[in-house]
Amino acid sequence: MFRRKARAVRLGRVAIVSRFLWGAVPYVCILLFFVVPVIRMATRPYEWSTRASGLFNRQYLGWASNLFHWGLVMLIAAHLMGLAGGVLGIGWFVDVFFYWVGMVGGFMTLTGSVMTLIRRFTVPEVRAMSQSDDYLVHCFIIPIIGLALYQVLINRIFGVSFTASAWIASLWTLSPQPELMASANLLNKLHVLLALAFFAYLPFTKIVHVWTFPINYFVRPYQSMRTVRNRFKKQWEFGLRTDKSFLIYAMGLLAATFLAAGTQLGRAESATPLASVEDRGNGEHDSPTHRLMGGALYVSQCARCHGYSGEGDGAGAKSQLFATTPRDLTAGHFHFVGTDNGVSSSEDISTVISLGLVSAGMPEFSQLPQEQSRSLVAVVEQLWEERPEPGQAVSVPPRPASTGISDVEARRVFEMNCMACHATDGRGDGPLSTVTLDWQNDLVAPADLASGAVKVSDDGDQLYLRIAAGIGAGYTGYLMPSFDEALSPEEIWALVGYLQSEILPD
Repeated sequence: MFRRKARAVRLGRVAIVSRFLWGAVPYVCILLFFVVPVIRMATRPYEWSTRASGLFNRQYLGWASNLFHWGLVMLIAAHLMGLAGGVLGIGWFVDVFFYWVGMVGGFMTLTGSVMTLIRRFTVPEVRAMSQSDDYLVHCFIIPIIGLALYQVLINRIFGVSFTASAWIASLWTLSPQPELMASANLLNKLHVLLALAFFAYLPFTKIVHVWTFPINYFVRPYQSMRTVRNRFKKQWEFGLRTDKSFLIYAMGLLAATFLAAGTQLGRAESATPLASVEDRGNGEHDSPTHRLMGGALYVSQCARCHGYSGEGDGAGAKSQLFATTPRDLTAGHFHFVGTDNGVSSSEDISTVISLGLVSAGMPEFSQLPQEQSRSLVAVVEQLWEERPEPGQAVSVPPRPASTGISDVEARRVFEMNCMACHATDGRGDGPLSTVTLDWQNDLVAPADLASGAVKVSDDGDQLYLRIAAGIGAGYTGYLMPSFDEALSPEEIWALVGYLQSEILPD
């Protein structure tokens, strides 16, 4: 009971923080990103400057500047195309633009940023004219890009763009869905939060010139003589003669791009095999002003690991952060079931979606409202080919105040029934730990209970259910046998108490 209350308190706090970080903070950053440049242009146009230092160490600067600026252009284009591909569920769009173009652009920008920062420290003239924002800008850019490249190359976390794009689209339709970002990896969340902070800070720096200069270069002559007369006029015009009009058009174009992507929220399943899924919840996913449901929600939250068709071949399926390959949903060989025939019921699927398999790499989706969770269950059931009929649910009786079984007897029950796989200390390295095979004939290591690596939950009811129902989908039967008939309810509850007090960490 204590563990359940503690988990409820933790989830409540996490939900509050999540709503703040992914539902409120982005709007503050967006407001600063768009409003501050307009104020600066209107009140202090002469500060709209790059403070160029090209007279010093020019040969080194040429390499640094070209790598930085062209890499940044590639990064911006890759993210915009990735946003569109993620919202629409177009996988090759994300693969080609977001990953390959973005990765190349990331390396170029990171290299150029580091070179530029080194130049500011090592060239006395440049160091003398540098201000604090000249350094802080790179203190944002380097970790932002570094985190992204680490996730792609080392952790091999792919497909998060589908999650982030749906969340970004919900922001631009003024119907924020912070729960969509709850399932993202911690480093991905840090990457996005740092990017948001950078967007909020950018208008206060010299980089504010990106709103005008890149576009200006395409239309002005090599030597522009009009800027002396027109550039800093106080009045606003829209004839593309001054930086004021370039600023407004650039902002409008970017805002329109995000708004157009936002209107496509919920359409992702149309480009995938999930278009055939009939039961997607209550149908409200068809409107971009409602929460994602069914197939579109699956693409946003699940396809990055389980794949579009549910075959466990998603873009991030081979990440080293996973203890096992993501489940092939079409085969339906689910491990954590609560029925007497080992076939997962709708309730079992819903439980795993909500609680996750955190120690195996699958995040919990506890922040998804009940109707969204039900719509994901409907998708999983639709993907499950030739699904057999689930058996009767294994009942979990109320936990007694006392089982009448001593601690010594509870330890004996553990040693007699669990030690062969989980070992005496619960480390999961018992004598039979190297012979347990799943349905694909792959080795499955027993859970390291002593480290708290319980894949579903260490709540008393869930532990009882797992002991009583066992774990299915083994190569020759069950991965872990069912003890519903071998042990009495009192013995199972005594075993649960022993696990919680002696084996599992507090």
